[in-house]
Amino acid sequence: MTAARLPARRVGALPYAAIGVGAVASGIAAQAITALALLFYNQVVGMSATAVGLVLMLSLIGDAFWDPAIGLWSDATLSRLGRRHPFMYAAVVPTGIAFWALWNPPADLSDAGNFAYLLVTIMAVRFFSSLYEVPATSLIPEIAPDYDKRTGFVSVLYFGGVSGLVLASLLAFQIFLSDRAGGVHNPAGYGRFGLWCGVVISLSFLFATIGTHRQIPHLANPPEDGNGGKLRRALSQVAAAFSNRNFLAIMIASLFSGLSTGVSNTLTTYFNVYFWGLSTDQLSGLALPILVASIVSVSITPALTRRYDKKRVAMGGLALAATAAVLPIGLRLLGILPGNDWPWLMPFLLGQIFLASVLALTGLIAITSMLADVVEDNAARTGYRSEGLFFSANTLVNKCVTGLGTLLAGAMLTWVSFPADAKPGAFSASLMHKLGVIYVPIALLLGIISLVTIHFFRIDRAQHQANLSRLASAAPTEAGTIATGEPEFLGMPVASGVPGTVPGKASA
Repeated sequence: MTAARLPARRVGALPYAAIGVGAVASGIAAQAITALALLFYNQVVGMSATAVGLVLMLSLIGDAFWDPAIGLWSDATLSRLGRRHPFMYAAVVPTGIAFWALWNPPADLSDAGNFAYLLVTIMAVRFFSSLYEVPATSLIPEIAPDYDKRTGFVSVLYFGGVSGLVLASLLAFQIFLSDRAGGVHNPAGYGRFGLWCGVVISLSFLFATIGTHRQIPHLANPPEDGNGGKLRRALSQVAAAFSNRNFLAIMIASLFSGLSTGVSNTLTTYFNVYFWGLSTDQLSGLALPILVASIVSVSITPALTRRYDKKRVAMGGLALAATAAVLPIGLRLLGILPGNDWPWLMPFLLGQIFLASVLALTGLIAITSMLADVVEDNAARTGYRSEGLFFSANTLVNKCVTGLGTLLAGAMLTWVSFPADAKPGAFSASLMHKLGVIYVPIALLLGIISLVTIHFFRIDRAQHQANLSRLASAAPTEAGTIATGEPEFLGMPVASGVPGTVPGKASA
């Protein structure tokens, strides 16, 4: 039997805009690291592709520690700014400074010096970005508990991220790294790119944090307990999360999907420059269909998930996207697609990017909204509201796109002996053909594994509404505690009452 739909608190337009604007900064950072970091430090600074990939992998290991720590810390934080906003405010200035430093390494460093500088600066960018992103995305389940409304928030989140991606590409290839400004091998262009993007990142985080500030009184608070209680609760949260099959299905599926996307995003610049022979003006033009695709995805995904359910939309979108992403290279390898002098090459690539982006974004929006549904599912089972923990896992998986994916892409470039400081057309076309032969099957295999894993997700609309009903019926009269008697939740004893509940807001 389908559970009755619970009333939702009316939310104005400002929180939507704030979540989207904050995601612009995240999109800029992600696109820059994914598409340009390997190119800059390999082709301009002179580091080997494997060394750059190793640095990004090491920074990902740092994320593996601090992302969950930030999530759990924000879950348990008691302050007049609530659980999330102290971290969001703290990230505003340092993230912009760290991003600027990443693209302005000192001249004449040794190989070891460049390695250390890249490691320190990129870890700083990742850490301070996490300090904003983990708490900010953790706001979505609380601001929008409704099964469909939270998909709208996630859609705005992805639209902001794609807008940041497009903005980073336009700033890079139309202005700072354009052929008119010296091209992608001009180190001064990367420095100016880092400065201006750093400013935009800090301003975006500031607007997002202020724009969601008024939501603080409506958000949950953790129970007040000692350090021992907080430690026990944190350990219980982690154990509960990793015993939740729905959470594990999303984590593993997102990991392999992220790896596929990471490899694709990192090698896209190489394929565009050296395989398709595109100019910097053409490279910047490739970002426009992605922006249009994000508008289409934001418009259609909530309607699709209302009609077909989130899991079906996620699986269909990601399956078709994985195929569309490798289609042009596959057709060229098979000898079906004409050469680079074909007059319809650019329109074909623009159409393919638009289609692949619509499909991928639709699938990603659905799967992120599914992750938000895990929050209430886990709370109904255990009594813990662990938005920070779950979304820290999500941001960690997203960073696999720029970490593990870049490492794998760097290994592919090393495998085919891609030269440093390579000029388009100055080496054998067979080298790029060899790279394509390696890339296409790996990307498809990673996508298939992701689809198989997500099949095991089991929360649908009826289950989510049932979870909300159970949480509403168990709402305490004091934040974080059951009204009378020994603390328990849904018949289960807990260490210190029900974490993260606010009277009267369980159905908000």
